[in-house]
Amino acid sequence: MENESKKLQLSTVIKLGGAFIGTCIGSGFATGSECLSFFIAYGIKGAVGALLISFVIYFLFTRELFNKGQELPPEQCTSLFTYYFGKTIGTILDWFCAILVGGCYLIMISGAGTTLHQYFGIPVVAGSAIMAAAAVLTVWFGLRRLTSIIGLISPFMAALTIIVGCLSLTRADFSAAAATLETLHLSKAAPSWWISGILYPCFCMLTLAPALPAMGATAPNKKTTSFAAAFGVTFFHAALAVVVMAIFGNLRVVGASQVPNLELAGLLGPATRLLFMVVIVLAIYTTACPMAWGFCGKIAKNEKSAKYRACILLLTVVGMICSYLFPLGTLINFMYSISGYVGAVVSVGMIISNIVKKRKIKQAKQ
Repeated sequence: MENESKKLQLSTVIKLGGAFIGTCIGSGFATGSECLSFFIAYGIKGAVGALLISFVIYFLFTRELFNKGQELPPEQCTSLFTYYFGKTIGTILDWFCAILVGGCYLIMISGAGTTLHQYFGIPVVAGSAIMAAAAVLTVWFGLRRLTSIIGLISPFMAALTIIVGCLSLTRADFSAAAATLETLHLSKAAPSWWISGILYPCFCMLTLAPALPAMGATAPNKKTTSFAAAFGVTFFHAALAVVVMAIFGNLRVVGASQVPNLELAGLLGPATRLLFMVVIVLAIYTTACPMAWGFCGKIAKNEKSAKYRACILLLTVVGMICSYLFPLGTLINFMYSISGYVGAVVSVGMIISNIVKKRKIKQAKQ
């Protein structure tokens, strides 16, 4: 029986790896907007270097968080920052994550406005207003079932994005990529490509920290969780690399677009472009609503209270103002870069905390 419990469970590897991929491949991946500032802006060599650094860090912290689900009781998995840093710092980080979720809601509203503007030519703020109205109505009346049903589109969105990327690569021309890139003046997430490679997984870590240990707890052993981390991270970065290279190979088509993948879909015909636009907007909707729930739920537990609903309205108004004042790329750079730096500090702190805890356990046994 003991040998059985230590065996690699392939079905769980695929299930956990798939759940991780689904969590990472969201609307930011589908639009390609994250790729611009974290990878494309640094040129092909810089993008490849950033992808490699991101892969290593992603794997290390995914394996760590999956394995914590094996080591810790369920109540500690839900308050992971408290486990690593104690109650005071853990509470501060929990609130920072809640604020990050609220900030991502603002990005979702702006992303919807930018996508609709790019397709229909309507003002960004008008497109943002449509998404904001849909999100407010859904959260206001507690229509979680609706977002769960539409959320089933996520695997389709991921598959469609990868297919569009792969087909776009067949039309790619890298010969003028460097020259075209210089004319675009893309904003960068960090001063250099290697810092960007660090920041990309670190900002994601803050939002993944509460979810991954619970996923890892469903596995039979650490061998399975380690392989699941390797499988999920490898597939995600392979998909990411396809999209990044497809954008590089079609920079003349993409131009200064804030939603580059929509332009890549246009290479495959107007019907594909329309389908892709619909999928992106639905994906943003199913991402925005849970983020609004998460942020407002931190402020007020009762979803029917005046405080909760006032929070929804205030957050949405801020989102509308931001979408009017700032381009999508600027919002992504600001929110994700700050979160990336905080996530990097937290990651180092987690490593130090692990070392200290292991030393204490070793000393206690002596």
